[in-house]
Amino acid sequence: MTAPTTPAASVAGSPQLPAFLQQSKAEIHNKFVDLEWQQRNRLLQGTQQPANDVAPPSQWSRLTGEAVTARNRYMNVEPYAQNRIKLKVADGISDYINASPIQLGKRRYIATQGPKDTSVNHFYRMLADEGIVASPVVVVMLTQTHEAGREKCFQYYPLSVEESPLVIQPDEVEEGVEDVFKGEVGLESMEEDAKSRSEVRRLRLRTEGTTADGQAVTQEKEIHHLLFSAWPDFLIPEGDDRQALIELIQLSAHLNQPSPPTTKSQTQPNGASSAANDYTATDQANPRIIHCSAGVGRSGTFIALDYLLSLMHTGQLDNLQPADRDPIAETVDLLRQQRMMMVQGEAQFHFVYDVLRERYLARLAAAEAGAGGGVAAHGDARDARRDAVGGAAGDGA
Repeated sequence: MTAPTTPAASVAGSPQLPAFLQQSKAEIHNKFVDLEWQQRNRLLQGTQQPANDVAPPSQWSRLTGEAVTARNRYMNVEPYAQNRIKLKVADGISDYINASPIQLGKRRYIATQGPKDTSVNHFYRMLADEGIVASPVVVVMLTQTHEAGREKCFQYYPLSVEESPLVIQPDEVEEGVEDVFKGEVGLESMEEDAKSRSEVRRLRLRTEGTTADGQAVTQEKEIHHLLFSAWPDFLIPEGDDRQALIELIQLSAHLNQPSPPTTKSQTQPNGASSAANDYTATDQANPRIIHCSAGVGRSGTFIALDYLLSLMHTGQLDNLQPADRDPIAETVDLLRQQRMMMVQGEAQFHFVYDVLRERYLARLAAAEAGAGGGVAAHGDARDARRDAVGGAAGDGA
């Protein structure tokens, strides 16, 4: 089936809509099916070669044991043993947390499950470790604490500045073993960000511990906590929430700078903020902490969009070679090699294509307007969405 062609900018020398964004829904569906088969094969191989002391583990092996099972929110979602975050703990304490380091190009992330009531200690222990993430820490929460009457994530942070700091409880350890990691999380400010439709909290993490020689040590870290609650599990943001998600991605990149301004409005006059600048100025080496409930579907989709939008804004999706390359399918495959089930549902997979197509069309429209002597705006996302739908007429189901 020949993919329908979407009109692109006619300005000489300007980039055209890439072939991977002109694919039919049927073609995208087939690629998702291929990715699912690859994942099944990895999981099967990991099951056949478990991580133990008997034989070398597979790249796809998972850990076993009661301590691991008890810390997982879902029995079928866990990190690969060869690619997991290891907590810094004393002898006799498990170093396990359901979290995976993710790297795409130079950009780094940590995808993790939403904390349980018994894993708040593990979550903040991970954030406190300078070897894992530096201050300021950016945490993006893509789930409500409860959806459809079920807990999706424990309430692991204070809701208002009037609340007392959240005390981090000691880990449950074996008799005779003491967990010396202690701390508290205070809320310093909270505001509603209209563009990203998010609750933006500034938290202060204070922890106490001991050095190798037994000396007490106190540490503080600033945390930017972004809560986006308009994304139901297994589904995709709809309507204006789609544009809000793009704003959230940009805001998280903006805050993940060594010394970012307090607000985006301070970056440029009149409140303007360059998306390209935010995507490129972010501290790529300092991972953003991304979680939903399981840490795979919405989290994987967010990470894929952040990475692909950074490529688009820096021109790296223009004039791809070979021309039939599909960086979206490649990115999802790379994500799933680092954490199972990333971009979990087919609707989420199609959503990545839809968003990239919309943003690319807006970019082309801005370039055409600028070349024609008009005002080079970024384009209205809703107009771009209508263009994208019009260009995809006749797609297979």
